[in-house]
Amino acid sequence: ILIIFSIIISIMGGTLSYWTWQTSEAQKTNVTFKVTPTFSCAADGGGNITSADVSLAPATCTNSTYAIKRTITVKPTTSNMDMLMNLWLNVDVLDSGLSDSQNFKYALTTSSNSCETGVVSTGTFNGKTAGGKAYILSKKYSVTTTETYYLYIWLDKAETSSSTMDQKFSLSLGGDCTNTILSKPEAPVLDDDGMIPVVISDTGVVKTISKTDNNWYDYSNKEWANVILTTSSSRSKYLGTSGVEVTKSDILAYYVWIPRYKYKIWTTGVGSNGKEQPIDIAFEGKDDAMTLGTTVDSYRTHPAFWWDSDNDRVVDSGETLAGIWVGKFETTGDATAPTVLPDIQSLGNQKVSEQFIASLKFSGGRLTNGNVTFSGSDTYGLSSTTNSHMMKNNEWGAVAYLSHSIYGANREIYINNSSSHYTGRSGGNVGGSTAINTVYTDQTSTKQYNSYGFYTWDGYLLDYDTNDKSTTHDITKVASTTGNITGIYDMSGGASDYVMGVLADSSGKPRSGNNASYNSGFNGLLTDDTSYTEGIAFPTSEYYDLYTPANIPTEVCGGGICYGHALSESSAWYSDTNFLVSSFWPWFSRGGFGSNSSSGIFNSYNEQGRERIDFSWRSVLVVR
Repeated sequence: ILIIFSIIISIMGGTLSYWTWQTSEAQKTNVTFKVTPTFSCAADGGGNITSADVSLAPATCTNSTYAIKRTITVKPTTSNMDMLMNLWLNVDVLDSGLSDSQNFKYALTTSSNSCETGVVSTGTFNGKTAGGKAYILSKKYSVTTTETYYLYIWLDKAETSSSTMDQKFSLSLGGDCTNTILSKPEAPVLDDDGMIPVVISDTGVVKTISKTDNNWYDYSNKEWANVILTTSSSRSKYLGTSGVEVTKSDILAYYVWIPRYKYKIWTTGVGSNGKEQPIDIAFEGKDDAMTLGTTVDSYRTHPAFWWDSDNDRVVDSGETLAGIWVGKFETTGDATAPTVLPDIQSLGNQKVSEQFIASLKFSGGRLTNGNVTFSGSDTYGLSSTTNSHMMKNNEWGAVAYLSHSIYGANREIYINNSSSHYTGRSGGNVGGSTAINTVYTDQTSTKQYNSYGFYTWDGYLLDYDTNDKSTTHDITKVASTTGNITGIYDMSGGASDYVMGVLADSSGKPRSGNNASYNSGFNGLLTDDTSYTEGIAFPTSEYYDLYTPANIPTEVCGGGICYGHALSESSAWYSDTNFLVSSFWPWFSRGGFGSNSSSGIFNSYNEQGRERIDFSWRSVLVVR
């Protein structure tokens, strides 16, 4: 059942001889909705906008003279069922000067006073063209309710280019309501020797919870399952308990459950031309047959949930996973005792091979002549049945796609703007968005980043240019994949993250790096196609994604497009960099760094696999 909104408001403007707001027709504000016996939807877009309402000019979003603000009232009515409402802005006209600008922006919030508070969605119109959409709301409803939101549209005061003058645009509000029955995820699979289920308060307080407690997680409300690993001396205090507050010094690592799912294919071309959209996801069970659609609107099981243990690239019984545990933060600690913790500097300055070897330590793993074995680790409490490894490129894609669905933030996630790569930090905005002096403090600095970032992982504003928490707290500012404290951090900005994704040589074997000095430490061919490193042997192929040079960028996985890897399918989303591997730069890194607007969860970059202080990595656990 699909109910389509008719146009609610039309917005038409022109930047004529310095941004005078204009309209050329009477706007349509009355809405006719179809109604089913079980649910209906209504949305009031706030009425007409006329030339007397606003003169568009570079300004803050709350400037009543130079910015657009409309109240949107949503009224879903439902009976004994779940329903899903989506709202978006249709781009009907957008001249090139505005499309090329990073400063023509929108935000939907719950605040009538600020576009920075209570943010539901935010973004720019950069790269969008007529026919595109900017999604502003995607939410499940199970009861009849009325909600009020505030839509801000403005040309940011940072705009200085004359190319935005004499430009026209026209936007209209659209949407749909469906009786989508949200699927339930596969229950998290625990290593009972050391994985401790926890819930985390909005102020960062960690408490144990029973794995059978319904309050542990709720993906339909963007609340993802979390576990911790603790020190061996403290572990007995927490295993098998519920409601026990965990001393932070006892925690060695945080992990988040990414349950198995399939996603609906939205493009089979090279990218989607920057047209971001919610990703349609349906959860699957561990033993379900893999869904392998190849056409637009068909479903495909995400490849991160297939563990090819015998390396024959054939899906055999027992090789599909219920889900994966992903490090909540970039890896911290050191090479001999890695951790996954917030508010400290991430572990950098390692070759990819050193990162991979360190990743095995969580479950007592060893790499010997290319073979990986696990003996378990009392230090972390994980048994030999748990496979700990360095994140692969497709596993990064699994997190990115879930984040950009109704089960996650479903928008561009906020950036970690800590230039010193402190984990879990946030700018409280997307990359390249807001300078410190515009919102956060009375400082004169115009920087969009500093050494420590602006916010902690638990939503506390830092005192300017120090690592000390202030008393100001806003959990909506966190840079997680859910927009709340249950998600995964450091996937935009912070350090760049190497992933196990590498280019093949002409013989189909993974390359090592560029030259004798700049390489991964794995034994493989270098750029000159004649020299090899004298490094260690690569692990078996289930531990990395291999990309062949003949079929980049459209056929990098198994002879087809790179399904699920957040490469070709999401190319140019949010203007994130989309560099691919080459013989000179054979390793993928993800996320970007600093406050650059090209950083983001859909960012891909290429590197030589060498040690760099600003490159870290992420831990993943598979419990068999």
